[in-house]
Amino acid sequence: MNRLSKKEKFCYGLGDMSCNIIFAAISFYLLYYMINVAGLKPILASIVFIIAKFWDAITDYFMGVISDKTKSRFGKRKVYMLFGAIPYGLIFVLLWIAPFNESTTQFVKFLYYTGVYMLFNTIWTVVYVPYNALTANMTQDYDERTSLNGTRIILANVGMILGAALFSLLSEGEGSILAQAFNSVKTGYLVGALIFGCLAAIIMLICALNVKERYSNEDTYQKPFFTTLKEFFKLKEFRNTMMYYLLSMVGFDIIMAVFLFFVNDSLNFGALNDSMLSMIFIAIPLVVAIATAVVWVKLSEKYDKVKVYRFAVIWIVCSLLTCLFLPQINEAQTNQLLCFICLGIVVVAVGFGMSAVQILPYSSLPDVIEVDEYVNHVRREGAYYGVVQFIYKTASGIAVALVSLILGLFGYVESSGGPWMPQESAASLIAIRVVIGILPGILFILSVYFGFRSNMDRARFNQIKQELEIRRISEANQKKTQSLEK
Repeated sequence: MNRLSKKEKFCYGLGDMSCNIIFAAISFYLLYYMINVAGLKPILASIVFIIAKFWDAITDYFMGVISDKTKSRFGKRKVYMLFGAIPYGLIFVLLWIAPFNESTTQFVKFLYYTGVYMLFNTIWTVVYVPYNALTANMTQDYDERTSLNGTRIILANVGMILGAALFSLLSEGEGSILAQAFNSVKTGYLVGALIFGCLAAIIMLICALNVKERYSNEDTYQKPFFTTLKEFFKLKEFRNTMMYYLLSMVGFDIIMAVFLFFVNDSLNFGALNDSMLSMIFIAIPLVVAIATAVVWVKLSEKYDKVKVYRFAVIWIVCSLLTCLFLPQINEAQTNQLLCFICLGIVVVAVGFGMSAVQILPYSSLPDVIEVDEYVNHVRREGAYYGVVQFIYKTASGIAVALVSLILGLFGYVESSGGPWMPQESAASLIAIRVVIGILPGILFILSVYFGFRSNMDRARFNQIKQELEIRRISEANQKKTQSLEK
């Protein structure tokens, strides 16, 4: 077995660090920005997310097929990372422009953000789908993939810290560094987006220049979309592994989408007008996730992945339930220390479980590629990850839109970048607590069920891989014999 070097694993992880700088900023702040800075109504914001995510999902499959068919001196996947990095960093900036005045209608705002978000998701797809497919091209070893994705998740969480916590310090709210420097919340967001977009582009280029595609089927035959989809769903390993991954990721997406509303509104931290607090409480779970990632990787190497995941889910579900009962900062602000301590304990606990929720389901995804090749006699990493992302992004878009819709239905009031005001109804504050405290936990619990049904342990994976190798040798010998006969 040819093991990957630590340098190559690190550089591969930089790719997800780059993506998560952008992904975290969007996941934690874009919905909040649209509603409370640009002044878009929550229900319209939910429609923006649904349309943009559905478009993103559609393009994913076709990008996967395109990358499978690509032949270039840079490789099947790397070529898109190399030439897409700069555009995806720059187009990200357009999401954080609010070119509106008081007379701008809601419809104009809706059209702008829908169009720009769709444009961004297109270039994101061009970069991220090939990057995702790289795992299967870099190594075919079961444990190496877990190790590779462990490194990837560690650096992804570093990117999450930069994109979430540091973005908050620089740009989120009146108390942020850039908002004070430019005397404008809107300008603070824009300059912060420019900084992070450029940073993400540079890091992606470093990744692409330092990883190697070792395994590639040059004779890949691509079937029509619906035929491919049908063949994937006939595989119980695909159905169960997909749901295992999907439910865990959508649960995490819901936490990210509602966290800022939870801290600023339900816990009343927004009254303190201190962006440093948001940064700290977003950073803590991500730092804990980084610190504990190696623990989950080692446990998964020693024990069954899904059994380890089950323990992590029990842990994180119990941690999230406490969000229903955390104290709110009172009007006199005399209980700040108590609120800080309580929230700090919860986010540390969530960060510990979150690390496993990210690593273990994702590390199981590439294993299905071998099952598909074994059953359907075709290897199609790009198409596979395109379908996975198509399903995930559709579900994620609906989930985030649902969060926005719930806020609107329970009376959450949007603003337009002015001073923070405690204007939200009791019903909307309770709804936020329920969304973050219960809904993700339900999804995590369901993901455990599908994880156990996936039936892809180390022994079965190695058996399939050995049989595939025998088949490849046999097919190569047949081609050689036929060539000699001619």
